[in-house]
Amino acid sequence: MSKSETATYTHGHHASVVRSHSWRTASNSIAFLLPLIKPHMKILDIGCGPGTITVDLASYIPDGHITGLERAGNILPSARSLAQEKGVTNIDFVEGDANALDYEDGVFDVVFWLRNVVGLSRRGNRIMGFLFGILNSLG
Repeated sequence: MSKSETATYTHGHHASVVRSHSWRTASNSIAFLLPLIKPHMKILDIGCGPGTITVDLASYIPDGHITGLERAGNILPSARSLAQEKGVTNIDFVEGDANALDYEDGVFDVVFWLRNVVGLSRRGNRIMGFLFGILNSLG
């Protein structure tokens, strides 16, 4: 992220927005992906927000790990609290920008970015190329 850009989520993370996201789970938000998930997988959730989907998805990969990446770090304490409240330990939340990820090639089995794929017009090809790179050969 350049110095002229700021980490802003268009809808904001006002309490009312976070509350409206609280109903989201893996089964009602990424059902299309669940048949492909295996217990040992390593997953990256880009734009995890308050972590409701991320925390729920962790239960599908008891022998794996999920990383929630969020550009707006002010929401991550809520995500971490939810994981702790649910007793989820195979998870971490990282503040970062999809435009500047720092992961080795092939580290993730699944990378998903649900909603809010903004700002791709200028950097879309580079980001998508990088995302395909960090997927392992089975991803």
